[in-house]
Amino acid sequence: MRFWFHTFGCRVNQYETQVVRERMLAVGSLAVSDWESADLCLINTCTVTQEADRDALRLLRRIARRNPAARLVVTGCLASRDPQAILEAAPSALVVGNEGKEELPSLLGCSSVPAFAGVSAFCGHTRAFLKVQDGCNMRCGFCIIPSVRPVLWSKPIQDLEAEARRLVAAGYREIVPCGVRLGRYLALEGGGRVDFAGMLERLLGIPGDFRIRLSSLEITDLTDRLIALMAGSGGRLCPSLHIPLQSGSEGVLRRMRRWYSAAFYARRVEALRSRLPEAGVFADVMTGFPGETEAEFLESRAFIEGLGFSGLHVFRYSKRAGTQAARNPGQLPERVVLERARALRDLDRSLRAAFAARAVGSWRRVLMKDRGPAPEGLAENFLCVRLPEDPGPGFHRVRVERSAGPLACGLLDPKGPGRQEP
Repeated sequence: MRFWFHTFGCRVNQYETQVVRERMLAVGSLAVSDWESADLCLINTCTVTQEADRDALRLLRRIARRNPAARLVVTGCLASRDPQAILEAAPSALVVGNEGKEELPSLLGCSSVPAFAGVSAFCGHTRAFLKVQDGCNMRCGFCIIPSVRPVLWSKPIQDLEAEARRLVAAGYREIVPCGVRLGRYLALEGGGRVDFAGMLERLLGIPGDFRIRLSSLEITDLTDRLIALMAGSGGRLCPSLHIPLQSGSEGVLRRMRRWYSAAFYARRVEALRSRLPEAGVFADVMTGFPGETEAEFLESRAFIEGLGFSGLHVFRYSKRAGTQAARNPGQLPERVVLERARALRDLDRSLRAAFAARAVGSWRRVLMKDRGPAPEGLAENFLCVRLPEDPGPGFHRVRVERSAGPLACGLLDPKGPGRQEP
């Protein structure tokens, strides 16, 4: 059987797709690069925004129209939230929500494969994503995810360690633990418990030349213990964090039903920078939340400018049926939302340029991610560094010579990878 997979959305989704991909390969199926020649097409969907829904449904209609003989399987968050929309786009599709993802391998004919023991590779990536947690039980006013991934789950620590060791042995030099609420990791072991920081300590104890980079982490999970662990790891726990902010306006945060204040957020970021002044700090920010006034938008923008992020991921508010915000008064005109999002994206470009400019003259340990005529790698603090030539895979010691917008441009140390310090 020739199969083609496509994933929308987060790292958790990408990991879950890789699980099914490996099991399909194990029973002799052949992965193909285009859906038009596939016998089986599996689409793993996202539903965090209206755009995510539209993108997935557009692809489903195209496949159903141009490759009607293919078996079409649709899973993921949109499949859990609105299976009817999927069937309207592709009436012959098999729809399997998140709650049925564990049954996908057997549904696809992989029942003869041994029980799942984690992934051993990560197709198309130089970094390996490692799902450690699932589910969210918070009820932010704008977010639909708790209704499609409601059950908190953490991978047993022994399974997690074994999977990480396998990925390191396969040559991956950066492991990215991921989860829906990553910092809520909590596993039982014997008569005790292993929490998020304890899990990271265990992963850092695995031998090998690799580093760990955290994916999205809530500000209330940025504890003093985690900061100390990062500061004492010698760069193995990367000093870079993506910490959702959503808004820098206290009033908007309250209406969003976020569980922290902007002032608390700022204190925790400053606690991080007091130990790791060059850490990369990135944030999700949203504009256009119902009732957001011009003054609140300007308050949020000023907060973001004052905190000096390394970069932003800008979202326009997306109305999600079933959330509190969808029922709120004060839904903003699309024109206003677009203008505010454009202003925040302009701010993002200036923040990324400043982040790159501050790195000039420093030494960085760079892991290559894009090879070829314009090779680029990631530094430990998530700075993107372009090199004049492809040095090959793995870590390389690089001196940042100049910045070019959001990119840093560097030269390889002729003495070899070495450590970060000159």
